[in-house]
Amino acid sequence: MKKNFSISQIFTRRIAWIVNKINFVNMAERIALSNVGKDLTDHFSKLPESWTRAEKISSLALELTLAQLKSKGEAPDRHGIAALIKEIEIRYDRQLHINATTSLSLLFNQIFEQQNKALPFTSMDGRDLAHLDKLKEYKEKGMGVVYLINHSSHLDEFLLIILWQHLGLGLPVFAAGQNMMAIKSIASILMAGSYVVLRHGANKHQMAALYNYCRAISMAGEQQGIFLEAWRGGARTRDGSLRYPKKLITLKGAIDIKTDIETDIETGVETDIVIQPIALSFSAIPEDLPMCSRKSPISWIRGLGFFKTLLRIPFSPKTFLWKSAKNLYGRAYVTAPEPFLLSELKKRHKQDKSGIELDEFVALSAIKKIARSKKIMTSQLTALGLLKARKKRRIDMIESVTTEMSAIRVYHLQTFGVPPDFEDFILKNSVKDIVADGLGLLVRRKIIKRWRKDKNGHPVVIDEAGLAYYATHADRRLYSPTADQNIVVVGAGNWGFALASLIGSRILDDKKYNNASLTIFDPCVEIAMQMGRDRNGKGRFAEKRLPKNVFVTSDFSSAFRKASDVIIASKPSDFEEQFEKILSVSEQPFKAMIATQGFLPETNTIPYLTALDLLKESSRADVTLYTLTSPFNPGDLVETRLVKGIISGTDSGTDPLADLFDTPFVSPFILQDPIGVQTADILARIYAIWLNYLHSAGLVSTSTETGYLVAQIADEACALAINLGGRSETFEAGSIPWTATFTALCLEGLWKDFGQRVGKGVKKGKAPHKMILKIQKQYENDGIQLQSLLDMESALNCAGQYSLKMPVLEEAIETFRPVRLAR
Repeated sequence: MKKNFSISQIFTRRIAWIVNKINFVNMAERIALSNVGKDLTDHFSKLPESWTRAEKISSLALELTLAQLKSKGEAPDRHGIAALIKEIEIRYDRQLHINATTSLSLLFNQIFEQQNKALPFTSMDGRDLAHLDKLKEYKEKGMGVVYLINHSSHLDEFLLIILWQHLGLGLPVFAAGQNMMAIKSIASILMAGSYVVLRHGANKHQMAALYNYCRAISMAGEQQGIFLEAWRGGARTRDGSLRYPKKLITLKGAIDIKTDIETDIETGVETDIVIQPIALSFSAIPEDLPMCSRKSPISWIRGLGFFKTLLRIPFSPKTFLWKSAKNLYGRAYVTAPEPFLLSELKKRHKQDKSGIELDEFVALSAIKKIARSKKIMTSQLTALGLLKARKKRRIDMIESVTTEMSAIRVYHLQTFGVPPDFEDFILKNSVKDIVADGLGLLVRRKIIKRWRKDKNGHPVVIDEAGLAYYATHADRRLYSPTADQNIVVVGAGNWGFALASLIGSRILDDKKYNNASLTIFDPCVEIAMQMGRDRNGKGRFAEKRLPKNVFVTSDFSSAFRKASDVIIASKPSDFEEQFEKILSVSEQPFKAMIATQGFLPETNTIPYLTALDLLKESSRADVTLYTLTSPFNPGDLVETRLVKGIISGTDSGTDPLADLFDTPFVSPFILQDPIGVQTADILARIYAIWLNYLHSAGLVSTSTETGYLVAQIADEACALAINLGGRSETFEAGSIPWTATFTALCLEGLWKDFGQRVGKGVKKGKAPHKMILKIQKQYENDGIQLQSLLDMESALNCAGQYSLKMPVLEEAIETFRPVRLAR
């Protein structure tokens, strides 16, 4: 079968072919022996030996893997497992280590602006390494070290390695994906400080081998670096934020140091290892736009200056690129917060009430330290200031950046008990200079225009996602790993997108939600991946962006295992299955707010009653149900129009939920009749269509007829709600759920529009069902499905279960009956 390759694939393959022709090992050797590399080579040649026990570590990993598999009742093939360990293991070469470190040091000193020439990637006052003596003390005792690191770039590990070689702290190894090893020229140099992992499709024996290789490294008292997982498919952050770390097989293995296996590796550290958080900070991240807005890999060379580079060619034909790359990525810092001992974390874990496993607890402890210590750079602060200035419109950049600096200080002191660590440039310069430096970096990264201004005098933004990416790096409200309120919105449709947008903006602007997380869950992997990647909704919201604190996933376990508040905005046809799965994976009490609008097609009942039945079947007494209804359109929430919503439950827990929606343009009402309120909301939409149809078709023309019809409709709706378990008061004249909702839907919105358009067509002599089909097709093109048409027969079938007569509803169904919409 012939394969079709895209232009980007062909380009990538061509680049890989070219790179594969470069002998990086020989290149590193030539640089190390050159005049420019001589001093560094001499310095690194004096470093203590590293990885002298690499073979013994592999042997130990083999024995550990065999023992683990045998304990599970398997009979593993020794040669097969040995081959797997061979694929993973580090291929350390001391001379290559020295040559590569020299070459990388020279390169990084050129592309980064170093503040401390003696110790790259550190501040002049040494505050980044204030706790280094404690790490050295632990290492001198022979303890293994696990470095847990935030991940922004493929350059991250090299920053740490270069600094550690200058400090004489040995060589930490990192995981390298098999995709990186596919390019042999790169693999030959990476394997001096890497072990190999299979990113996708690893079988259980491969996973066991990797797990136990990481165990063996720790047990041997060696060092390994692990990037805390931020996103499915890779650890590099896609929006600039630190995320709740996912479970990592490498970390799980690295902290499992107890064994009954006899080994000839004498370390004396059978009970402890060091957990060292590492915070990395960049002025400019080479792969920024490819990560956050799917731009091309050309971002790696953004800032070289095309014309500037061309002009250098005649004068420096061999070094023009080298000279143009001076300070290409601005400044970067490595910060080492105070290390933990694993034994200390185990004690804290035993006292922890969250129920998370030890490896998760270790990762969370590290990421909290990273959030506390990670430097804030001028590019990040300026991006945040520009983002806020554009939002407020009439505020200038100097004022905006000053305000954000103050807010960051307040947040850090309140959350971490220490002031934020602004980079040296911020501490030593005026706000005007900070803004100038930050804007210059954003211009070089093609985030903003150099000269053009918008109508408010702010720089014109080229890439909105890129601006948000850098701003999020500075906004530490997203960096808190100890979320005590995990909010999940179910459904990535218009309704779910609108709710997540509202709640995301609400909790982002209120300090009391500093430790809250917000997730959109959709079971469709493709939809979740697209929304998480592009940050846009579907259909009418294709141009709207999610707030930056909204995470998107399709994984039930990660979404609901620790959820505290679940807002279900899924389709009625999906509600029962999804709620059942939520109950099966949830591990703690939670509040479920049902925002699904419509009858469930299979059972002809409302979602709230189905949820009650599922709670009884699952014996879950720790889940509290509420309903969320309102006559507004989803667009009203996203576009911040004045709306009113209704939250209903049977206990006093509605107040905290109502606070999630309490914004200047949303006013939540609280009621105590969830069945009646949800029934009223569904039926009000049905009858709003019918009443507008009758008026537009000329079938009801006088105010008297309208008044009697409205009264009859209210009686029908009330009767059904009472039979379902609702209260009659919900349908009284002064009732918000019925009277206000029905009136609002009749006067404005989708339901009025639909009823009127059908009625006007009928008045011109067209058949109702043909008009409905025509309008429905138009709606479908806009991504809209009018659930109320499907609810008509469901409502009548529901009424039939109680022998209720609903003549108005029956007439509506008979009028529209030729239409059968696929559920």
